[in-house]
Amino acid sequence: MPGLVLLPTPLAPNTLALGQLLVDPLDPSSTSFTSTSTPALRKPEIQAQYRDVVTHDHEGHFISSISGDLSTLDSHLLMVQADEAEYSSVTSPSASFDALRQDPSARRFLRKMGQQNQPLYYVVGIQKLRNPTFKRAVLQDGTVAEAKNASDPKIRLPSHMRRDSGMDVEQSEAVVGVELMKVMCHVGSPNEPHALSDIGYSWSYHSAKADHDDQLSIGFGSPLSGAELRALAGISSDADLTDDSHFDEPESDGFGGF
Repeated sequence: MPGLVLLPTPLAPNTLALGQLLVDPLDPSSTSFTSTSTPALRKPEIQAQYRDVVTHDHEGHFISSISGDLSTLDSHLLMVQADEAEYSSVTSPSASFDALRQDPSARRFLRKMGQQNQPLYYVVGIQKLRNPTFKRAVLQDGTVAEAKNASDPKIRLPSHMRRDSGMDVEQSEAVVGVELMKVMCHVGSPNEPHALSDIGYSWSYHSAKADHDDQLSIGFGSPLSGAELRALAGISSDADLTDDSHFDEPESDGFGGF
C-alpha cells in the first residue's frame, strides 16, 4: 500500500470504484467517469481485528496515522478499531490507465476535462473498515489509551459520524483510505509545447476527429500524497510543514494498523 492516503472524512462504502476518474476525491458525488470495463485487480488484503491511532484537527477531520516517536503528539488523537480492514487495488495502475485512455467514452470525458483545465484523480486503491469505531484517545506514560471523557465539546466530528461515546460510523462499512494517481489533460495545437508543470507525467497524444483541429494530450502522473489531499480539503498540519514528523512517511500515510 505504498500510495495509500487517509481520507479526512470516511466515505460510504459504495461511493468510490477502482478505475474511476474523479474531479474531486473528497466529494465522489461530483463529476466522475467509470468505464464499463473493469481493470485487473489484485487479491484483496484483509486484516482481522484491525486497530490503529490517528490524529485529527479541531473539526474532527482525520490527518494521519501515527508512527514513530509518540512523545511529541498533541491531544487530538483517535483510537480506530474495526472487525476487519480490506484493501483492494488495481494490479497495474499504468497498464489499466493506458487501456482506459483508449476507450472512446473515456477520451471524450478526458477531452472535456482538458478543455476546462480540470485536474483528475484515478482511483487505484481503496481501504475499507467493517464495523469501525472511533474513540478519543490520550497519551499516558508513553502509550496511547482511550480517553476517560469522550465528549469534548471543543472538537467537532465529521457530520456523518454519530456523537455517541464510541463515535461509530453510521454504516457498517466505511472507506477510510484511498490511493489516487494524478491525471492531467490538455487540448490544443499539436505544436504547443509542454509546461514545466507537465514534468513527471507520462503523456500520450491523440489526434482530433475531422471536426476538430486540435490535439488531446493525456498525462498519467504520480500518486497523490497525503499533504496534497489535505491541501485539497483546506486542512493543514505540522506534518506538512516539517520533515521532522512523527507521522508516517509521505508515500504511505493512510491507516497503518497494528
